Amino acid sequence: MRMKKRLTYLLMLLLLPLLGGCSEEDDVLEIFTGKTWKLNIISLDGQNDWFDFWNGNSETRKTSMNLRGENSSVTFTITFNGDEVEGMAEGDFTAQAVNRSYTGHWSANGNSRELKLTGIQSSGKNDTDVLARAFETGLKNAVRYSGDSQYLYIYYEDGQTTKRMSFQPQ
Repeated sequence: MRMKKRLTYLLMLLLLPLLGGCSEEDDVLEIFTGKTWKLNIISLDGQNDWFDFWNGNSETRKTSMNLRGENSSVTFTITFNGDEVEGMAEGDFTAQAVNRSYTGHWSANGNSRELKLTGIQSSGKNDTDVLARAFETGLKNAVRYSGDSQYLYIYYEDGQTTKRMSFQPQ
């Protein structure tokens, strides 16, 4: 009888983390706020290679990569500020492409992973770089997100395709 009680107790202890655990993906504010996100890559949804915005032109691609490079700490970044309101995480965001800055409102649903970026305003000169224009398209057409506190993926509709912007904290 004592052995049965011990086994029951042990089983309950082992199952406790499963019953009470919560993944970081469920904490939308932890995912979005408290950091500046730096763009790593834009790919087609389900792929891990850069989408070829440059149509095979290696010089144009190199220019974009230099603008996005490690030494360019302010380009291709986004920062979210916010709070939880009625079960939704929401607030304001700022983003920077190359020559253009963006501000707007964001809201994210932790259950459906829906992401809305609305009221987007831009300032600065128009960006001529193709990657900067793709970044802007991604902000304006965002539909959902995935990730955790170390990786943020923003999915956006671009014509007939869904693309994914991948970010890491700066």
